[in-house]
Amino acid sequence: MIKLPGRPHSLFGKLMVSHLLVVILSMIIIGFFLTYLIENYFFSAREWEISGQAREAAYLIGEDLKEDDRAAVKKTAETLAFSLDAKIRVLDYTKTPIHTIDPDLSDEERDISSDDGEIGLEEREIEHIFKGNMYTKKVYGPVMQRLLVGAPIILEEEGKDSTAGSDSEEPIVYGAVTLSVPLRGIEENIAHISRLILYSGTIGVLIASIFAFSVSKTLTRPLQKINRAALNMARGDFRCKIEAESDDEIGGLIKTFNYSVEQVEKNLEEQKRLEMLRRNLVANVSHELKAPLASVRGYSELMLDGLIDKNDREKYLQIILDNSVHLSRLVDDLLTLSHLESGQLSIEQEDVSIEELARWSFESVSPQGEAKGINLGFKLDPSLSYVKGDRHRLHEILVNLLNNAILYTPPGGEVTLVVKQSGSELVFEVNDTGCGIPEDEMSLIFERFYKVDKSRRRSGSGSGLGLAISKQLANLHGGDIEVESRVGGGSTFRVHLPL
Repeated sequence: MIKLPGRPHSLFGKLMVSHLLVVILSMIIIGFFLTYLIENYFFSAREWEISGQAREAAYLIGEDLKEDDRAAVKKTAETLAFSLDAKIRVLDYTKTPIHTIDPDLSDEERDISSDDGEIGLEEREIEHIFKGNMYTKKVYGPVMQRLLVGAPIILEEEGKDSTAGSDSEEPIVYGAVTLSVPLRGIEENIAHISRLILYSGTIGVLIASIFAFSVSKTLTRPLQKINRAALNMARGDFRCKIEAESDDEIGGLIKTFNYSVEQVEKNLEEQKRLEMLRRNLVANVSHELKAPLASVRGYSELMLDGLIDKNDREKYLQIILDNSVHLSRLVDDLLTLSHLESGQLSIEQEDVSIEELARWSFESVSPQGEAKGINLGFKLDPSLSYVKGDRHRLHEILVNLLNNAILYTPPGGEVTLVVKQSGSELVFEVNDTGCGIPEDEMSLIFERFYKVDKSRRRSGSGSGLGLAISKQLANLHGGDIEVESRVGGGSTFRVHLPL
């Protein structure tokens, strides 16, 4: 029983959650830093604005303070406090607050607060201002934050040249003014911006969720198809190709899967074919060995039993010898073919004379052709010189093809060996006027033990391995063998070898 693997979309569910977590975390970090930057910006802008107002207030109040007109100082401070909507304190040269004006308080509350002595600045901060410096700080109250700016009141003495003197001389400070304004507007703006960031982040997360879900489904659907197809393959069903819906990585994966299915199917078909060939090989070998072995055994027993006349012994001994030679050739051919198919047979690459190879092969089969009454022809292109290969294996290819042509050509027929060049290839062409090959058997003639002439399948002539061996040897030399034939019109075998 096949166990169903984990569903692919569970993986993408985890990826989707991870994606959303990354988006949410990114939005939180961006929102935090954006809020921080905006708060700093608003605070800096407000600080710059209040600092300018504090300098102006110090200058205006300083004019009245110079005349030591406390009433005028108070009136000017009130005017500035209400116009700037800021709490103003005025300190004299003794660093003591003399007036405190808060527009948010009633007249009674304002009179009480003017005597509270609270400035909102520490001693060291007051000292810093009375040295002629501006000072800014945030004051955290129970209800809201306030921005407090202190500005010194610097008055020049009459008749004193402001440009004279050393840079190290401290200015003359007759007092100080502090402006305190609430940061309510800044806090409201920041809160509003924070809400906008939160809403935008929420919308972004929703959009990211929809996008991630869509991508998850898009990725999961083809993977589920691949999963089902793989399970079908495991059950032995190879008609499970998947249609690629896109040209992206998933589409490439589907194409690779389909290619794998094709290769597995081909391998299985090849295994079936090889299994059939193995069975046929065993059957054919048994058949090929049975007849000559029976002949050898039968005649040997007759001779041992004395049942054969002395005058006929030589004839029967020749039959036994012929059968023994046939068996020996069959075993040699089987070993050669086995070595070829297993890749154990190596060839020696050397320069082989084409004319010498062709004549040697042609003369090797001439006696058989002449004995059968066949007219043998030989044509060679004189411009051809050498070819790279194994001299004996190339000779074996030509002899097998010539012997095959002689075998299937009736007496009085013709067998011709033509050697020529075609492009960058050397071509050995063996033509005969024999019985020809039926079209439906053309693809089978290079199979082991296959014989076209049905009447010869049970005869002792030929093992049915010559063409199979020749084909393998040609391929080993980087070449090939092709055949043209028609029934009753003879056959042409061409060996193509690279020059």
